[in-house]
Amino acid sequence: MYLFFLLLSSLIFSQPIFAQEVTPTPNKTLTEEVREMVTNKVKEIQQTSKEIVSNVSNTPKSLIGTITKIDTTKITISYKNESKNITLNTDTVFIDAKKNKTKIENLKVGQDILIMGYFDQFNNLEAKRIVITELKTIENKNEIVLGKIVDISQASPVFVLIPIKNKEAQYQIKTDSKSEIIDKDGNKLTIDKLKSGQKIIVVIQPDAKIAKTFYVSKIITLDTPTAQIPETPVNN
Repeated sequence: MYLFFLLLSSLIFSQPIFAQEVTPTPNKTLTEEVREMVTNKVKEIQQTSKEIVSNVSNTPKSLIGTITKIDTTKITISYKNESKNITLNTDTVFIDAKKNKTKIENLKVGQDILIMGYFDQFNNLEAKRIVITELKTIENKNEIVLGKIVDISQASPVFVLIPIKNKEAQYQIKTDSKSEIIDKDGNKLTIDKLKSGQKIIVVIQPDAKIAKTFYVSKIITLDTPTAQIPETPVNN
């Protein structure tokens, strides 16, 4: 009996153990299965490569922000609560506030900078040029508003606009000789063509001295208010 169990054990444990067995699907040989698996894997790798390449931009880009960290090969900036890494190399040019060339050693945490370069596959901007500046001088403060004129002054180039999306707000809009006024077809208009009740789109910038007052650079009229027909006197 002991010899029987010994022989049985040797037969069981002497069998080769396979980590994984590939079972061909019906109507496919093992070779076809393997070839299909390899083809699918190659396609997956090619797709990943395309996605990486598509993230690399050949078009120059620019960023603005405040320096929060400086290393020999990298600068970290912050703008509107978002951080971004800027990659430096031997070709990076540094320009100070007086438009003179400078060195990375003259950059400091807390300075505002404008960066121009190209994004890499990791979404970091590879800097070609870094300019020390002030954000307030380069930030785009233009605001585009769709609204309706509710009051227009005949004595001064000022009118009141109520935004369509916020009828509780009022914008006092100032025009000047640089303000461009056109209709929806692109035809140029004069200020006297603006009437109360018109729907317009305005491109405006805030007046730093007066709250809720804006300078307008462009006005696009969307409709023409219905003109009131004057009563014709009856001749007796």
